[in-house]
Amino acid sequence: MNKLALLLMGVCLLAACTVRSQQLDMARQAIPRGGDSIDVEQFAWLVRFNDAEFKVYSISVGGGIVFANEQGLEVAFDGWDVLIVSGLPGSLGVIRVDKSSDPRVHHVQGLDESFEVACREPQRVSDGWRVNCRHDGQDRVYPMNHEIRLSSDGRITRISASLIPGVGPMVIEPLFEIGE
Repeated sequence: MNKLALLLMGVCLLAACTVRSQQLDMARQAIPRGGDSIDVEQFAWLVRFNDAEFKVYSISVGGGIVFANEQGLEVAFDGWDVLIVSGLPGSLGVIRVDKSSDPRVHHVQGLDESFEVACREPQRVSDGWRVNCRHDGQDRVYPMNHEIRLSSDGRITRISASLIPGVGPMVIEPLFEIGE
């Protein structure tokens, strides 16, 4: 089987899974500490969302990735989408993306609202993948696209995920130099 077919099969399997709280707790415990014998910066990423920036570390959990820090921020990523965000400062609470229905539903606990988001199939673009999504609001249509940019060797260099209509996307990028 070629690599693309394997990737697509893996993503389909991951899409059916959700990250449980227990897994997020394990991820938090696995965050590298400065005193460890490994170079923690190779796992460092920057999360930008809603005019804030957070340094997080990537941890493989249950077939996906959790980006987490010691302050309690946790972002679960299944290979295509950000599925759960918790620990953001402020009043947003937990953000969950339910991909089990079409359209998918974005639940924002702090706003006490859910948003239906219609998405098309992922499209290959020159530097990665793009998923065109939209939320049909009462007053307008909100684009809520997702992008995954890849380096020439296939490593993720940027994740961009629209989670809340009218709010800029969450952007996750590695802090280490790709190729090191």
